[in-house]
This record gives sequence, structure tokens and C-alpha cells, in this order.
Amino acid sequence: MLDGLRDKDPFNQTKPVVIMDAGIASADNIAWLIKQDYHYLVVSRERHVKDPREQGSPVTFRETQDNRVIVYREVDTETKETRLYCHSDLKSKKEQGIRNRFDVRLEEALTKLHEGLNKKGTIKKYDKILERIGRLREKHSRVAADYIIDVTADDTKSKATRIDWKRKAESDQKDKHCGVYCLRTNIPDWSEEQLWTTYTLLTEIEATFKSLKTELGLRPVYHQKEDRVTGHLFITLLAYHLVHTLRHQLRL
Repeated sequence: MLDGLRDKDPFNQTKPVVIMDAGIASADNIAWLIKQDYHYLVVSRERHVKDPREQGSPVTFRETQDNRVIVYREVDTETKETRLYCHSDLKSKKEQGIRNRFDVRLEEALTKLHEGLNKKGTIKKYDKILERIGRLREKHSRVAADYIIDVTADDTKSKATRIDWKRKAESDQKDKHCGVYCLRTNIPDWSEEQLWTTYTLLTEIEATFKSLKTELGLRPVYHQKEDRVTGHLFITLLAYHLVHTLRHQLRL
């Protein structure tokens, strides 16, 4: 499927290398890139991603006081596509911090609901409490599946008397895999460091977009009409080109 691309140098072809995050790296979009003869470097949407620390021969190519990046390279024998399984200490800390905040918010909401069972003027009906918990699970869907929540009712099943919850044991395994992700590419001859360094440019660009949109008053985005969306994208890209030009001038 990728044989037509294997002998081409991504740096010396007319078409650019397309870099995408998981949000738009769908199977259909990747198939379109292949059909149009593009090289791509994307974040995999696969649910089960190998932890490079658990593989036989991972490569550590970046190690600083604040961060350590480990990667494991694997080539699909059928499609010739390269998968680069990565683990970053910085990304792990960031994801763990996010998970912890969601855990705290859910547990605070459950605590408030439980304490309300012993207060006047609060909801105590068993079925209503179950509805409340259902809404909490929906609101905190990112971590709700990690919890077992039990509601104890009185003998008549009309009122709830207590709410108990605990994190599932397998949730600890999810915590261990924070910071693990997979990059997919059809570029056959780039090194692990080239692939990872090139992808991290996307993070820099996204951070620049976020800053510029805030300064220009373009966040949050409420546009629904196509011409307004196009105008928004044009201003954003124009602003980024100005930043890139300034950086280039400062390096001279």
C-alpha cells in the first residue's frame, strides 16, 4: 500500500509532510493521505498502545533533569507503516495531574451527596439519588468508569441511607500508562529522534495558536458559518507566520 512512497525523500518532495494529532487522525483521513501520495506523521487512535518501557529493546534518546523520553520502534510487515511507541515523563506528570483533578472533583461531589442524606431539605429518595449518581458519572465520564459506587437503601427501598465508593484496582494500571502514546508514519527512513522531534513541533505550534488567539480575542470559538471559520483560520495562520518570522529574525 505504501510502496509508492518508500523511495521518496520527504524533505525533497513538493508535497509537505502532514502532521496531525489524534483528533483528526481518523482512518479515513489517513487513507486519503495515502491515496494522495502524502507522507504523514500522526498520533495513533488505537486503544491499546504498547508501553515502550515494557518492550525488549527500547531506546532512550532524550534525558534531562526534567524529562526522559523512551521510544520503541515497530514496523508493520504488511503496510510497512512505522509505529513509534513513546513514553515521556513530562507528559506522564501532566496526564496524571489531570486524572487526579477529575478524581478529586468526582469524590467531592459524591461526598457532598452522601453528607446530604443526613441533612434537612436535601434529596434522600433512593431513585432520585441513583439519578444524581448517573448524572455525576456522565459529568465525570473521564474517570467515572474507574469507580465502584454503591447506594444503600432503607428497608422499604424508598430512601437512601449511605453512599460508598472506591477506585477499581485496575485503575492503578491506567495510572502507570500515563504518558504513553503512539506515533504512526509512512516515512520509512527517519530515525526515532527525527520522528519524535518533528511531531513535537505540533505542540509548539498549538501553544502559539492558543496564546495568539487569547491576545487577539479569538477564543473561545463560536463560529458556525463557513466564511467566518475561514476568516478565523486565516487570522490564526497569519499570526503564526508573524511569530515564526520574528523568531527567524532574532536568530540571525
